[in-house]
Amino acid sequence: MIFDSYAHFRDNPQYNKFVDKDYLIVEFKCPIEAENFKSWSQCHYITYVLSGRKKWLTPEREWNLTAGESIFVHKGAYLNRQYFEEDFCVLMFFMTDRFIKNFVLSDLEQGIHLDPAGPDDCDLIETIEVSETLENLYHSFFGYLRQKDRIPKKIIELKFREMVLNIMSNPSNGRVTSAILNIARNDGLSLEKVMEENFLYNLSLEEFARLAGKSLSSFKRDFQSAFNSTPGRWLTGRRLEHARQLLLGTGLTVKEICFDTGFENPSHFTNAFRKRFGQTPNQYRKMEKATA
Repeated sequence: MIFDSYAHFRDNPQYNKFVDKDYLIVEFKCPIEAENFKSWSQCHYITYVLSGRKKWLTPEREWNLTAGESIFVHKGAYLNRQYFEEDFCVLMFFMTDRFIKNFVLSDLEQGIHLDPAGPDDCDLIETIEVSETLENLYHSFFGYLRQKDRIPKKIIELKFREMVLNIMSNPSNGRVTSAILNIARNDGLSLEKVMEENFLYNLSLEEFARLAGKSLSSFKRDFQSAFNSTPGRWLTGRRLEHARQLLLGTGLTVKEICFDTGFENPSHFTNAFRKRFGQTPNQYRKMEKATA
């Protein structure tokens, strides 16, 4: 089961948080005890670490966060690695596409000068430089959280906007600025981008549809048009091809490859691999090594 971070914090009353239809602010100690786990969010988010350490990993890169550091994370799925020497405590600021679009239209297109890094020069995760002013802004949310039942939502939204504007007005955060402007000026992610960025994670079709900003029926219809295949068939084929590459190019075990490629369990992975390639993963690896 992949951890749905946005829904978990939105729906559980034990957390210290603000919730609105287009944003969520939460302070928490990580509720997961596993060293490695996969998580996803239908919203973009900013994380600011108060204590402890955690990694966010994609197939291409990893980001190691410690106390006082911050990142901007595109909506989607990621592998996380935890360290238990110290409790991992954070502030998280979730925001929908609509929040970002409204923010850019109302605040940023009023003559404010920004220094984006370039429209295509951004990763799924971007490091945020935490200036003294931004650090003070992050910590100011504790006072609001302590009085959350007495603070008008409009004040919280203005504080949220101030925080994002502070990040984007820092020239050192040009890549974050590019990422946010790209979200604001595009009508969501293309299906191709959603699938290529997230096929390694065991998301349901409903969750893929939410990432694409579509209803399930629209997602299936548009997927057939874009890929000339069903989502399930395409996902299985894409995961199997990636698994084959890992078998031949790494020393990972079959169980590790199963985990890394989004299959439900090793039995399901082995059966699907045998059906596609005519051999079990271990047999395929041995045969390829023998003929190399």
